[in-house]
Amino acid sequence: MVLEFFKGGADGPLEEIEATIVQMLLDNRHTFDLAINTVVGGSDASAVGKEVRKSDRKVNRAERSVRRQLIVHASVHGDRVDLPRVLVAMSIIKDAERIGDQSKNIWDLGAEGVDFTGDDDFSEWSSRREQTSGLISEVARIYRERDTGAAHTLIVSIDAYLDEYDECVRAQIASDGPASDAVPRALLCRYLKRISAHLMNVLTSLVMPVDRLDYYDEQKSDRE
Repeated sequence: MVLEFFKGGADGPLEEIEATIVQMLLDNRHTFDLAINTVVGGSDASAVGKEVRKSDRKVNRAERSVRRQLIVHASVHGDRVDLPRVLVAMSIIKDAERIGDQSKNIWDLGAEGVDFTGDDDFSEWSSRREQTSGLISEVARIYRERDTGAAHTLIVSIDAYLDEYDECVRAQIASDGPASDAVPRALLCRYLKRISAHLMNVLTSLVMPVDRLDYYDEQKSDRE
């Protein structure tokens, strides 16, 4: 498991890499909260756009920093490095970075004037907002504490959320309402699903063998 890659005892560089990944997740929560509140919270997209981009750039810089640190670590330690696990660590930071990308997609909806505040289904979307924001924070905690028991439990929950988002998209496709209502809802469900899937990939780094890291990112019918 990739977790073993970080068990370097007093190995400062690897501990720093782990701490950076946790901070990336926490910064992503900030980006997500800013973005989702423009659609499900009444925030002015133009007022928070600069901060959304600033927060996302911070995550992007962290991703590049971790890559450099991994390369240096591999170069310094040579044949003592488990290269596949280094590559898996790079995969984890890519998942963390993509959460920010999906959050920016959500902000784009708000920038286009999408706002569910006051709509009949507002409470449903508000619940999804809180659920996803909480997931990002909880995954950061689980990863920081290497809580494999909680990781197993949360993977099951997120897997169920993915099914719910698929059903949400199907419901919008079949909707008789105007496209101006159905399209942004289908898109938001898709973005929330991708964020959840990326969070699941981070969790699998704690509990799955290296070769099955992205196992849950596949549709259930395609899993082996």
